[in-house]
Amino acid sequence: MTNKPLALTPKEIKEIASVQQIQDLWGMANSEDMEMTLKDIYTVKFQYMNESPGYVGDLFIIQPGVLGSEFPVIRLVRNQEKQLEVLE
Repeated sequence: MTNKPLALTPKEIKEIASVQQIQDLWGMANSEDMEMTLKDIYTVKFQYMNESPGYVGDLFIIQPGVLGSEFPVIRLVRNQEKQLEVLE
């Protein structure tokens, strides 16, 4: 396991873009628009492990290009059903 940020694969970007909650948070009309946005902003993945018995897996961070932007920083993890889940 590494604590360094990892680039997202095209498959991961497409998967994240298809999450309706993320599209809504960013005001996107569809997954294609969200996918184009994700390719132009800071999106990374970490191999994450918190205190035991906690979460172990991929943690995705989506950060707008400007700190203090109207768009939120989004954190996602895979839940037990292997679906992406937005952390509040």
